[in-house]
Amino acid sequence: MVAMVLYLSELDQDVISKKLINDILFKNISDDGKPCDCIFVPASRTGNKFRTPGAVKQYFLGRSSKILFSGGYNGEFFESAPMKKMALERGVPEKDIITETKSTNTKENVIESLLVLDHYIGLLNINRIMICTAFYHMRRCHLTLQKYAPPWIEYSFHPVLDKTTRPDNWWKYKNGSKRVHNEIKGLIHYAKIGDILDYKIE
Repeated sequence: MVAMVLYLSELDQDVISKKLINDILFKNISDDGKPCDCIFVPASRTGNKFRTPGAVKQYFLGRSSKILFSGGYNGEFFESAPMKKMALERGVPEKDIITETKSTNTKENVIESLLVLDHYIGLLNINRIMICTAFYHMRRCHLTLQKYAPPWIEYSFHPVLDKTTRPDNWWKYKNGSKRVHNEIKGLIHYAKIGDILDYKIE
């Protein structure tokens, strides 16, 4: 029996099962433990709840000597600023922190961060990037990086878990369900317009 293969761009966002949602967002996403040249942390308004602590922990475990916080002005503050502040307060040396302050969405996080990384490190010197973001946001970050970053760069995933958007409970919570369905809707849209690498679902 031949397994059915689908792509994100072929899906109808209104006809999608819980299992398929879990496969798209969470399947095969786990930390491989490999050393990386940089920890990439796309910012959010609440980045210091989970993302910054996760990145700082991996830094002190020796996974990478650099952390990049990516996030621009959201109308109130530069989202990367409080993340850098927390990292400094937790003992990360300023020389090991890079910030990107122009982006306002995931696509811009990636494109602007690649420019910053090329300036500070040089993309030719980067072989592996750790993505440290919310679990449900990880697929979009990865597919966006695959679309715009040089093809030789590989990725390690460090998904951080909140309380209501986990692979085993998101459908039990109104906010978790909303986040997940919005993420799926966005992924399908971005795949259809070519903003991310189209994702094969087996």
